[in-house]
Amino acid sequence: MSTLPARRAAVPTALAVLFASVLAGCSLDGAAGHGPAAPEPPDVRPLSGAASFSHAEAVRLHDLEEQAIAPCMAARGQRYTPQPRVASARSEETNPYGLLGPRKAAADGYGIVGEYLYLRSSPPPSGDESRAPAWRRALTGTAKHRVSVRLPDGSRVEYFADGCVARARAEVYGADWDRTEPVVAALSTRVLAAVEKDPDYRAAIRRWSACMTETGHPAADPQAPRARLNRRLAKAAADPTSLRALGREEIRTATADARCQARAELAEIIGRVQRSVERRVLSAAERRVVARHVAAKRDVLKASVTSGASRSPGAA
Repeated sequence: MSTLPARRAAVPTALAVLFASVLAGCSLDGAAGHGPAAPEPPDVRPLSGAASFSHAEAVRLHDLEEQAIAPCMAARGQRYTPQPRVASARSEETNPYGLLGPRKAAADGYGIVGEYLYLRSSPPPSGDESRAPAWRRALTGTAKHRVSVRLPDGSRVEYFADGCVARARAEVYGADWDRTEPVVAALSTRVLAAVEKDPDYRAAIRRWSACMTETGHPAADPQAPRARLNRRLAKAAADPTSLRALGREEIRTATADARCQARAELAEIIGRVQRSVERRVLSAAERRVVARHVAAKRDVLKASVTSGASRSPGAA
């Protein structure tokens, strides 16, 4: 269930200066003297991205959800203030395989310091509604209307179909969305796990890892550099000088990472392996579920453009 939509809050001056100094200083250190930038790699995702939206799409659809929740709550005698989406583009659009292009690496690294500054500058969602049990039941629904969805691995997820959140999602996405979305997400996870076990993928990761060692940034897998920098963030965040230094190191590491990925042809190999894996691990019935979900996704995005325009200020 999507909650709390993104608000691009004004960044306080001190944070803006810190953010600019981190990125400017890091970009110069990480990108200078290496000639023309390499081309951006393909953004390979399981099921051709069936389980993901771009940040702009996610914000637009979330706003439509919020606009649908408010009148539903009012009809039940409850006040609800539509909330902005707090997730940033970098957090929503991070590649699940850790693939990284040279432009993003040089400008924002892995997005670790940038995301920290973004979240620190974003005010918490506001609202003066009651949080009494009746308000929560109106919003999220009741166990009497529990819907259980069986996932491909045999586990189940549940939601309450009578809540205003579920009603709003049905209005925006269609009645079947809350049943197919978790199934497609689970299938995406299955594909990703199978890709990461493939011998060709593992060979490409070994080549990438050897390259990273040569550049002075040893790592066993694409998540390791991010994890190492993340572990240092809490301590560095207490001091602007340390945070700038961590940001510069992040840019250097990510720039080396992107170059090593290009040298190992990681994105191209993952794309080829993934196509083979999807043919092997998805049943005909699961392919049909994915196809229905992709069609619904296409329809809702097309409809959201019209809906967003019709609800915007000044629209006829």
